[in-house]
Amino acid sequence: MTKAILVDDAPSNLQLLNGLLNEYCPTVSVVATCTNIKDAEKAIKKNAPELVFLDVELQNELGFNLFDLFPSPDFEVVFTTAHEKYALQAIKSSCLEYLLKPIDYRELIKAVEKFEKQKQLTVNKKKIEVLLENVNNSKQTVNKIAIPNANGYVFLNTSEILFCEADMNYTKVVTSNRDSFLSTKNLKEFEEMLDTEVFFRCHKSWLINLNFIKQYSRIDGTRVQMTNDQWIDISVRKRDDFLKIFNRK
Repeated sequence: MTKAILVDDAPSNLQLLNGLLNEYCPTVSVVATCTNIKDAEKAIKKNAPELVFLDVELQNELGFNLFDLFPSPDFEVVFTTAHEKYALQAIKSSCLEYLLKPIDYRELIKAVEKFEKQKQLTVNKKKIEVLLENVNNSKQTVNKIAIPNANGYVFLNTSEILFCEADMNYTKVVTSNRDSFLSTKNLKEFEEMLDTEVFFRCHKSWLINLNFIKQYSRIDGTRVQMTNDQWIDISVRKRDDFLKIFNRK
Protein backbone atom coordinates (compact mmCIF):
# COMPACT_ATOMS: atom_id res chain seq x y z
CA MET A 1 0.00 0.00 0.00
CA THR A 2 1.06 3.56 -0.72
CA LYS A 3 0.69 5.84 2.29
CA ALA A 4 -0.71 9.26 1.31
CA ILE A 5 -1.49 12.58 2.97
CA LEU A 6 -4.01 15.08 1.60
CA VAL A 7 -3.50 18.82 2.08
CA ASP A 8 -6.32 21.25 1.20
CA ASP A 9 -7.86 24.15 3.09
CA ALA A 10 -11.40 23.13 2.11
CA PRO A 11 -12.79 20.14 4.08
CA SER A 12 -15.19 19.39 1.22
CA ASN A 13 -12.24 18.99 -1.18
CA LEU A 14 -10.48 16.69 1.28
CA GLN A 15 -13.61 14.58 1.63
CA LEU A 16 -14.08 14.38 -2.15
CA LEU A 17 -10.46 13.41 -2.88
CA ASN A 18 -10.43 10.88 -0.04
CA GLY A 19 -13.59 9.31 -1.43
CA LEU A 20 -12.19 9.14 -4.97
CA LEU A 21 -9.00 7.49 -3.74
CA ASN A 22 -10.96 4.95 -1.70
CA GLU A 23 -13.17 4.10 -4.66
CA TYR A 24 -10.76 4.17 -7.59
CA CYS A 25 -7.25 3.79 -6.15
CA PRO A 26 -7.31 0.85 -3.71
CA THR A 27 -3.50 0.73 -3.50
CA VAL A 28 -3.46 4.17 -1.81
CA SER A 29 -4.08 4.45 1.93
CA VAL A 30 -4.86 7.97 3.19
CA VAL A 31 -3.17 8.23 6.59
CA ALA A 32 -3.92 11.92 7.28
CA THR A 33 -5.78 14.95 5.94
CA CYS A 34 -4.60 18.49 6.67
CA THR A 35 -5.88 22.00 6.03
CA ASN A 36 -2.61 23.94 6.43
CA ILE A 37 1.15 23.58 6.10
CA LYS A 38 1.80 23.38 9.86
CA ASP A 39 -0.49 20.37 10.24
CA ALA A 40 0.94 18.84 7.08
CA GLU A 41 4.46 19.08 8.52
CA LYS A 42 3.38 17.22 11.66
CA ALA A 43 1.52 14.58 9.68
CA ILE A 44 4.46 13.95 7.34
CA LYS A 45 6.92 13.60 10.23
CA LYS A 46 4.55 11.24 12.04
CA ASN A 47 3.42 9.06 9.12
CA ALA A 48 6.33 9.16 6.62
CA PRO A 49 4.05 9.12 3.56
CA GLU A 50 5.22 8.14 0.10
CA LEU A 51 2.79 10.49 -1.61
CA VAL A 52 1.34 13.92 -0.77
CA PHE A 53 -1.61 15.48 -2.60
CA LEU A 54 -0.94 19.18 -2.12
CA ASP A 55 -3.25 22.10 -2.87
CA VAL A 56 -1.40 24.98 -4.55
CA GLU A 57 -3.38 27.77 -2.86
CA LEU A 58 -4.24 27.33 0.78
CA GLN A 59 -6.12 29.98 2.73
CA ASN A 60 -3.23 32.22 3.81
CA GLU A 61 -0.26 30.44 2.25
CA LEU A 62 0.99 28.56 -0.78
CA GLY A 63 1.39 24.81 -0.89
CA PHE A 64 4.91 25.37 -2.23
CA ASN A 65 5.86 26.57 1.28
CA LEU A 66 5.91 22.93 2.33
CA PHE A 67 9.29 22.63 0.62
CA ASP A 68 10.76 25.23 2.97
CA LEU A 69 10.27 22.57 5.65
CA PHE A 70 11.23 19.61 3.46
CA PRO A 71 13.81 20.90 0.94
CA SER A 72 14.84 17.34 -0.02
CA PRO A 73 11.61 15.42 0.51
CA ASP A 74 11.53 11.64 0.64
CA PHE A 75 7.95 11.69 -0.63
CA GLU A 76 6.50 12.53 -4.03
CA VAL A 77 3.89 15.20 -4.67
CA VAL A 78 0.79 15.52 -6.80
CA PHE A 79 -0.44 19.11 -6.85
CA THR A 80 -4.12 20.00 -6.95
CA THR A 81 -5.22 23.37 -8.28
CA ALA A 82 -8.29 25.19 -9.57
CA HIS A 83 -6.47 27.79 -11.68
CA GLU A 84 -3.51 30.14 -11.00
CA LYS A 85 -1.93 30.29 -14.44
CA TYR A 86 1.67 30.95 -13.41
CA ALA A 87 1.72 28.29 -10.68
CA LEU A 88 0.44 25.76 -13.22
CA GLN A 89 3.11 26.87 -15.71
CA ALA A 90 5.80 26.34 -13.06
CA ILE A 91 4.46 22.89 -12.20
CA LYS A 92 4.41 21.87 -15.86
CA SER A 93 7.99 23.10 -16.34
CA SER A 94 9.18 20.78 -13.57
CA CYS A 95 7.31 17.72 -14.91
CA LEU A 96 5.68 17.19 -11.50
CA GLU A 97 2.18 15.77 -11.49
CA TYR A 98 -0.91 17.93 -11.03
CA LEU A 99 -4.69 17.54 -11.02
CA LEU A 100 -7.12 20.26 -12.00
CA LYS A 101 -10.14 20.82 -9.77
CA PRO A 102 -12.78 19.55 -9.87
CA ILE A 103 -10.71 16.37 -9.89
CA ASP A 104 -11.62 13.83 -12.57
CA TYR A 105 -11.32 10.28 -11.21
CA ARG A 106 -9.75 9.13 -14.51
CA GLU A 107 -6.95 11.71 -14.18
CA LEU A 108 -6.51 10.69 -10.54
CA ILE A 109 -6.11 7.04 -11.55
CA LYS A 110 -3.49 8.03 -14.16
CA ALA A 111 -1.52 10.10 -11.64
CA VAL A 112 -1.45 7.27 -9.10
CA GLU A 113 -0.51 4.66 -11.71
CA LYS A 114 2.31 6.88 -12.97
CA PHE A 115 3.60 7.35 -9.42
CA GLU A 116 3.59 3.62 -8.75
CA LYS A 117 5.48 2.88 -11.97
CA GLN A 118 8.08 5.61 -11.52
CA LYS A 119 9.10 5.85 -7.88
CA GLN A 120 12.31 7.82 -8.42
CA LEU A 121 12.95 10.04 -5.42
CA THR A 122 16.30 11.35 -6.70
CA VAL A 123 14.64 12.59 -9.87
CA ASN A 124 11.70 13.89 -7.82
CA LYS A 125 14.03 16.07 -5.73
CA LYS A 126 15.53 17.56 -8.89
CA LYS A 127 12.04 18.28 -10.24
CA ILE A 128 11.17 20.10 -7.01
CA GLU A 129 14.36 22.18 -7.31
CA VAL A 130 13.24 23.23 -10.81
CA LEU A 131 9.74 24.02 -9.54
CA LEU A 132 10.94 26.18 -6.64
CA GLU A 133 13.40 28.12 -8.78
CA ASN A 134 10.59 29.01 -11.17
CA VAL A 135 8.03 29.75 -8.45
CA ASN A 136 10.45 32.03 -6.58
CA ASN A 137 11.42 33.93 -9.72
CA SER A 138 10.27 37.54 -9.21
CA LYS A 139 9.64 37.96 -12.95
CA GLN A 140 7.24 35.00 -12.92
CA THR A 141 8.90 33.37 -15.89
CA VAL A 142 10.16 29.84 -16.26
CA ASN A 143 13.98 29.80 -16.00
CA LYS A 144 14.51 26.05 -15.77
CA ILE A 145 12.74 23.16 -17.36
CA ALA A 146 12.60 19.39 -16.97
CA ILE A 147 12.47 17.65 -20.32
CA PRO A 148 11.12 14.08 -20.31
CA ASN A 149 12.74 11.75 -22.84
CA ALA A 150 13.13 8.03 -23.44
CA ASN A 151 15.91 7.76 -20.86
CA GLY A 152 14.31 9.82 -18.07
CA TYR A 153 14.72 13.59 -17.77
CA VAL A 154 17.09 16.32 -18.94
CA PHE A 155 17.21 19.51 -16.85
CA LEU A 156 17.99 22.73 -18.75
CA ASN A 157 18.08 26.47 -18.23
CA THR A 158 15.55 27.90 -20.68
CA SER A 159 18.12 30.51 -21.72
CA GLU A 160 20.12 27.64 -23.27
CA ILE A 161 17.30 26.56 -25.60
CA LEU A 162 17.91 27.63 -29.19
CA PHE A 163 14.69 26.27 -30.67
CA CYS A 164 12.12 23.50 -30.39
CA GLU A 165 11.04 21.54 -33.44
CA ALA A 166 7.93 19.38 -33.71
CA ASP A 167 8.60 15.74 -34.53
CA MET A 168 5.22 14.04 -34.82
CA ASN A 169 3.93 13.93 -31.20
CA TYR A 170 7.43 14.55 -29.86
CA THR A 171 9.66 17.63 -29.78
CA LYS A 172 13.32 18.02 -30.63
CA VAL A 173 14.95 20.54 -28.31
CA VAL A 174 18.22 22.08 -29.57
CA THR A 175 20.47 24.10 -27.27
CA SER A 176 22.88 26.94 -27.93
CA ASN A 177 25.85 24.57 -27.58
CA ARG A 178 24.29 22.35 -30.30
CA ASP A 179 23.11 19.55 -28.02
CA SER A 180 19.83 17.95 -29.08
CA PHE A 181 17.18 16.11 -27.03
CA LEU A 182 14.02 14.36 -28.16
CA SER A 183 11.23 15.05 -25.67
CA THR A 184 8.01 13.12 -25.19
CA LYS A 185 6.16 16.44 -24.76
CA ASN A 186 4.58 17.95 -27.86
CA LEU A 187 5.43 21.42 -29.18
CA LYS A 188 2.26 23.02 -27.80
CA GLU A 189 3.24 21.98 -24.29
CA PHE A 190 6.59 23.72 -24.69
CA GLU A 191 4.83 26.82 -26.03
CA GLU A 192 2.61 26.90 -22.94
CA MET A 193 5.57 26.57 -20.56
CA LEU A 194 8.12 28.94 -22.05
CA ASP A 195 8.21 32.74 -21.75
CA THR A 196 6.35 34.32 -24.68
CA GLU A 197 8.59 37.39 -24.44
CA VAL A 198 11.54 35.20 -25.43
CA PHE A 199 10.08 32.24 -27.34
CA PHE A 200 7.99 32.74 -30.47
CA ARG A 201 5.88 30.12 -32.24
CA CYS A 202 6.85 31.14 -35.77
CA HIS A 203 5.43 28.09 -37.52
CA LYS A 204 3.35 25.03 -36.68
CA SER A 205 6.60 23.06 -36.45
CA TRP A 206 8.91 25.59 -34.79
CA LEU A 207 9.27 27.50 -31.53
CA ILE A 208 12.33 29.75 -31.59
CA ASN A 209 14.32 31.68 -28.99
CA LEU A 210 14.34 35.27 -30.26
CA ASN A 211 17.65 35.93 -28.52
CA PHE A 212 19.45 33.49 -30.85
CA ILE A 213 18.39 34.89 -34.22
CA LYS A 214 21.42 35.63 -36.38
CA GLN A 215 19.55 37.21 -39.32
CA TYR A 216 16.31 37.08 -41.25
CA SER A 217 15.63 37.00 -44.95
CA ARG A 218 12.64 37.77 -47.17
CA ILE A 219 13.99 35.84 -50.12
CA ASP A 220 11.69 32.90 -50.92
CA GLY A 221 9.43 33.86 -48.01
CA THR A 222 10.36 35.05 -44.55
CA ARG A 223 13.01 32.94 -42.86
CA VAL A 224 15.37 33.37 -39.93
CA GLN A 225 18.85 32.01 -39.45
CA MET A 226 19.66 30.93 -35.92
CA THR A 227 23.11 31.18 -34.34
CA ASN A 228 23.80 27.53 -35.19
CA ASP A 229 23.21 28.49 -38.89
CA GLN A 230 19.89 26.61 -39.04
CA TRP A 231 17.35 28.35 -41.30
CA ILE A 232 13.75 28.30 -40.02
CA ASP A 233 10.60 29.36 -41.87
CA ILE A 234 8.21 32.00 -40.56
CA SER A 235 4.67 31.12 -41.61
CA VAL A 236 2.69 33.70 -43.58
CA ARG A 237 0.16 34.22 -40.79
CA LYS A 238 2.93 34.71 -38.22
CA ARG A 239 5.07 37.07 -40.34
CA ASP A 240 3.59 40.39 -39.22
CA ASP A 241 3.70 39.43 -35.53
CA PHE A 242 7.28 38.29 -35.90
CA LEU A 243 8.44 41.48 -37.62
CA LYS A 244 6.86 43.63 -34.92
CA ILE A 245 8.74 41.72 -32.23
CA PHE A 246 11.97 41.45 -34.21
CA ASN A 247 12.08 45.18 -34.95
CA ARG A 248 11.71 45.97 -31.25
CA LYS A 249 14.82 43.98 -30.38
